[in-house]
Amino acid sequence: MIVNNIRGITGGKHEGFVSTTPKQATESFAGILSSSLKISKHASERLKFQNINLDEATLGKLEEALKKAEQKGLKNDVLVLDGDRAYIVNIKNKVIVTVKDMSSLKDNIFTNIDGVLMI
Repeated sequence: MIVNNIRGITGGKHEGFVSTTPKQATESFAGILSSSLKISKHASERLKFQNINLDEATLGKLEEALKKAEQKGLKNDVLVLDGDRAYIVNIKNKVIVTVKDMSSLKDNIFTNIDGVLMI
């Protein structure tokens, strides 16, 4: 009976056990910075539909842009331009509202934007 309870310990993974080791420096700095930035369902769908990969470096840059916008007193949505991508980010809620590929921006109008940041 006791042997059955410790069967999984000899394998590479310890199934059923939770590590008590605290997270070390395995997370990148950009990952830590972006931990407070959320992605809306709409933006998540846009990312998938347009096959855009939102990596940790980009999330870190968006987080920095958010901080700069807050320092300038912006409080609502801002347009963040990063290369060939455009992001609408809500500063108050720290949410990426939508993402667009710059090639698809022709004839689009953005309204209710507090500012534009280029990163």
